Amino acid sequence: MFNQLLRPVLERLPENNRLERIWKLAQVDFRRRYYDNSLGLFWALLNPIFRVIVYYFAFTILFQSRTENFALYLFSGLIFWLFFSESTRKGLSILTQKRYLIENIQFNKLDLYYSAIFSVFLGFLFNFVAYIIVYIFVGINPTWNILHIPILISNIFILALAVTILLSTIHIYFKDIVHLWDMAMLLGFWLTPIIYTPAQIPERYHFIFYLNPVSGIIINTRLTTLNASPPDYYLYFFDLAYAFGFLLLSVFLFKRYSHVAAEKY
Repeated sequence: MFNQLLRPVLERLPENNRLERIWKLAQVDFRRRYYDNSLGLFWALLNPIFRVIVYYFAFTILFQSRTENFALYLFSGLIFWLFFSESTRKGLSILTQKRYLIENIQFNKLDLYYSAIFSVFLGFLFNFVAYIIVYIFVGINPTWNILHIPILISNIFILALAVTILLSTIHIYFKDIVHLWDMAMLLGFWLTPIIYTPAQIPERYHFIFYLNPVSGIIINTRLTTLNASPPDYYLYFFDLAYAFGFLLLSVFLFKRYSHVAAEKY
């Protein structure tokens, strides 16, 4: 499906183009993850839907949540969080997984990260289209504020890429980062307003939304879609600056220290 959509663009790329190489690497990862299974791409959708069902019944029946459109509220938060979580976990040890490429082909090692994040991103896009379809089906009227969505999606992509590159650089020297990141992801899930609303958090703790930019991206996605209102511009621009600044730092550290990866691995 994605290959057909991108074919007009890919056909115009010259041979051995860097973008074509990134796409081919992403395509291989994407096919390996989904197309070898009987349900294929629908596994990308079933995971967040299953979580939505579990959390929905837990928090509407046991905790009696009164959040409007709670199922959509959960779904919007989960697809962003799962994309960030899966991307960073997948890319953390990518230099080990793709060692055969590094040893046999001369190319920019950063392309491995671009392709890895993009392969996960394809599944995210599939989920987000499903979210928009349900969003329209339940009768929510979109406003012009929904035009912020491409920027918010780009923001989570850049943030995931930046964190992945930094974690992978640390992984060269400190293998235990894999286990520490699993713990950080568990903590991050509960510090992100995926299940609860920001209003349920005392205002003195709202600084957490700035420490964890995934929170701001999710909050603004819900404001512009479910609430049909403008985003929180403080969070909006802070998250963009955070992601780009973090990406510059991560790339700098990667270029400075990744040359020892071949020796370490």
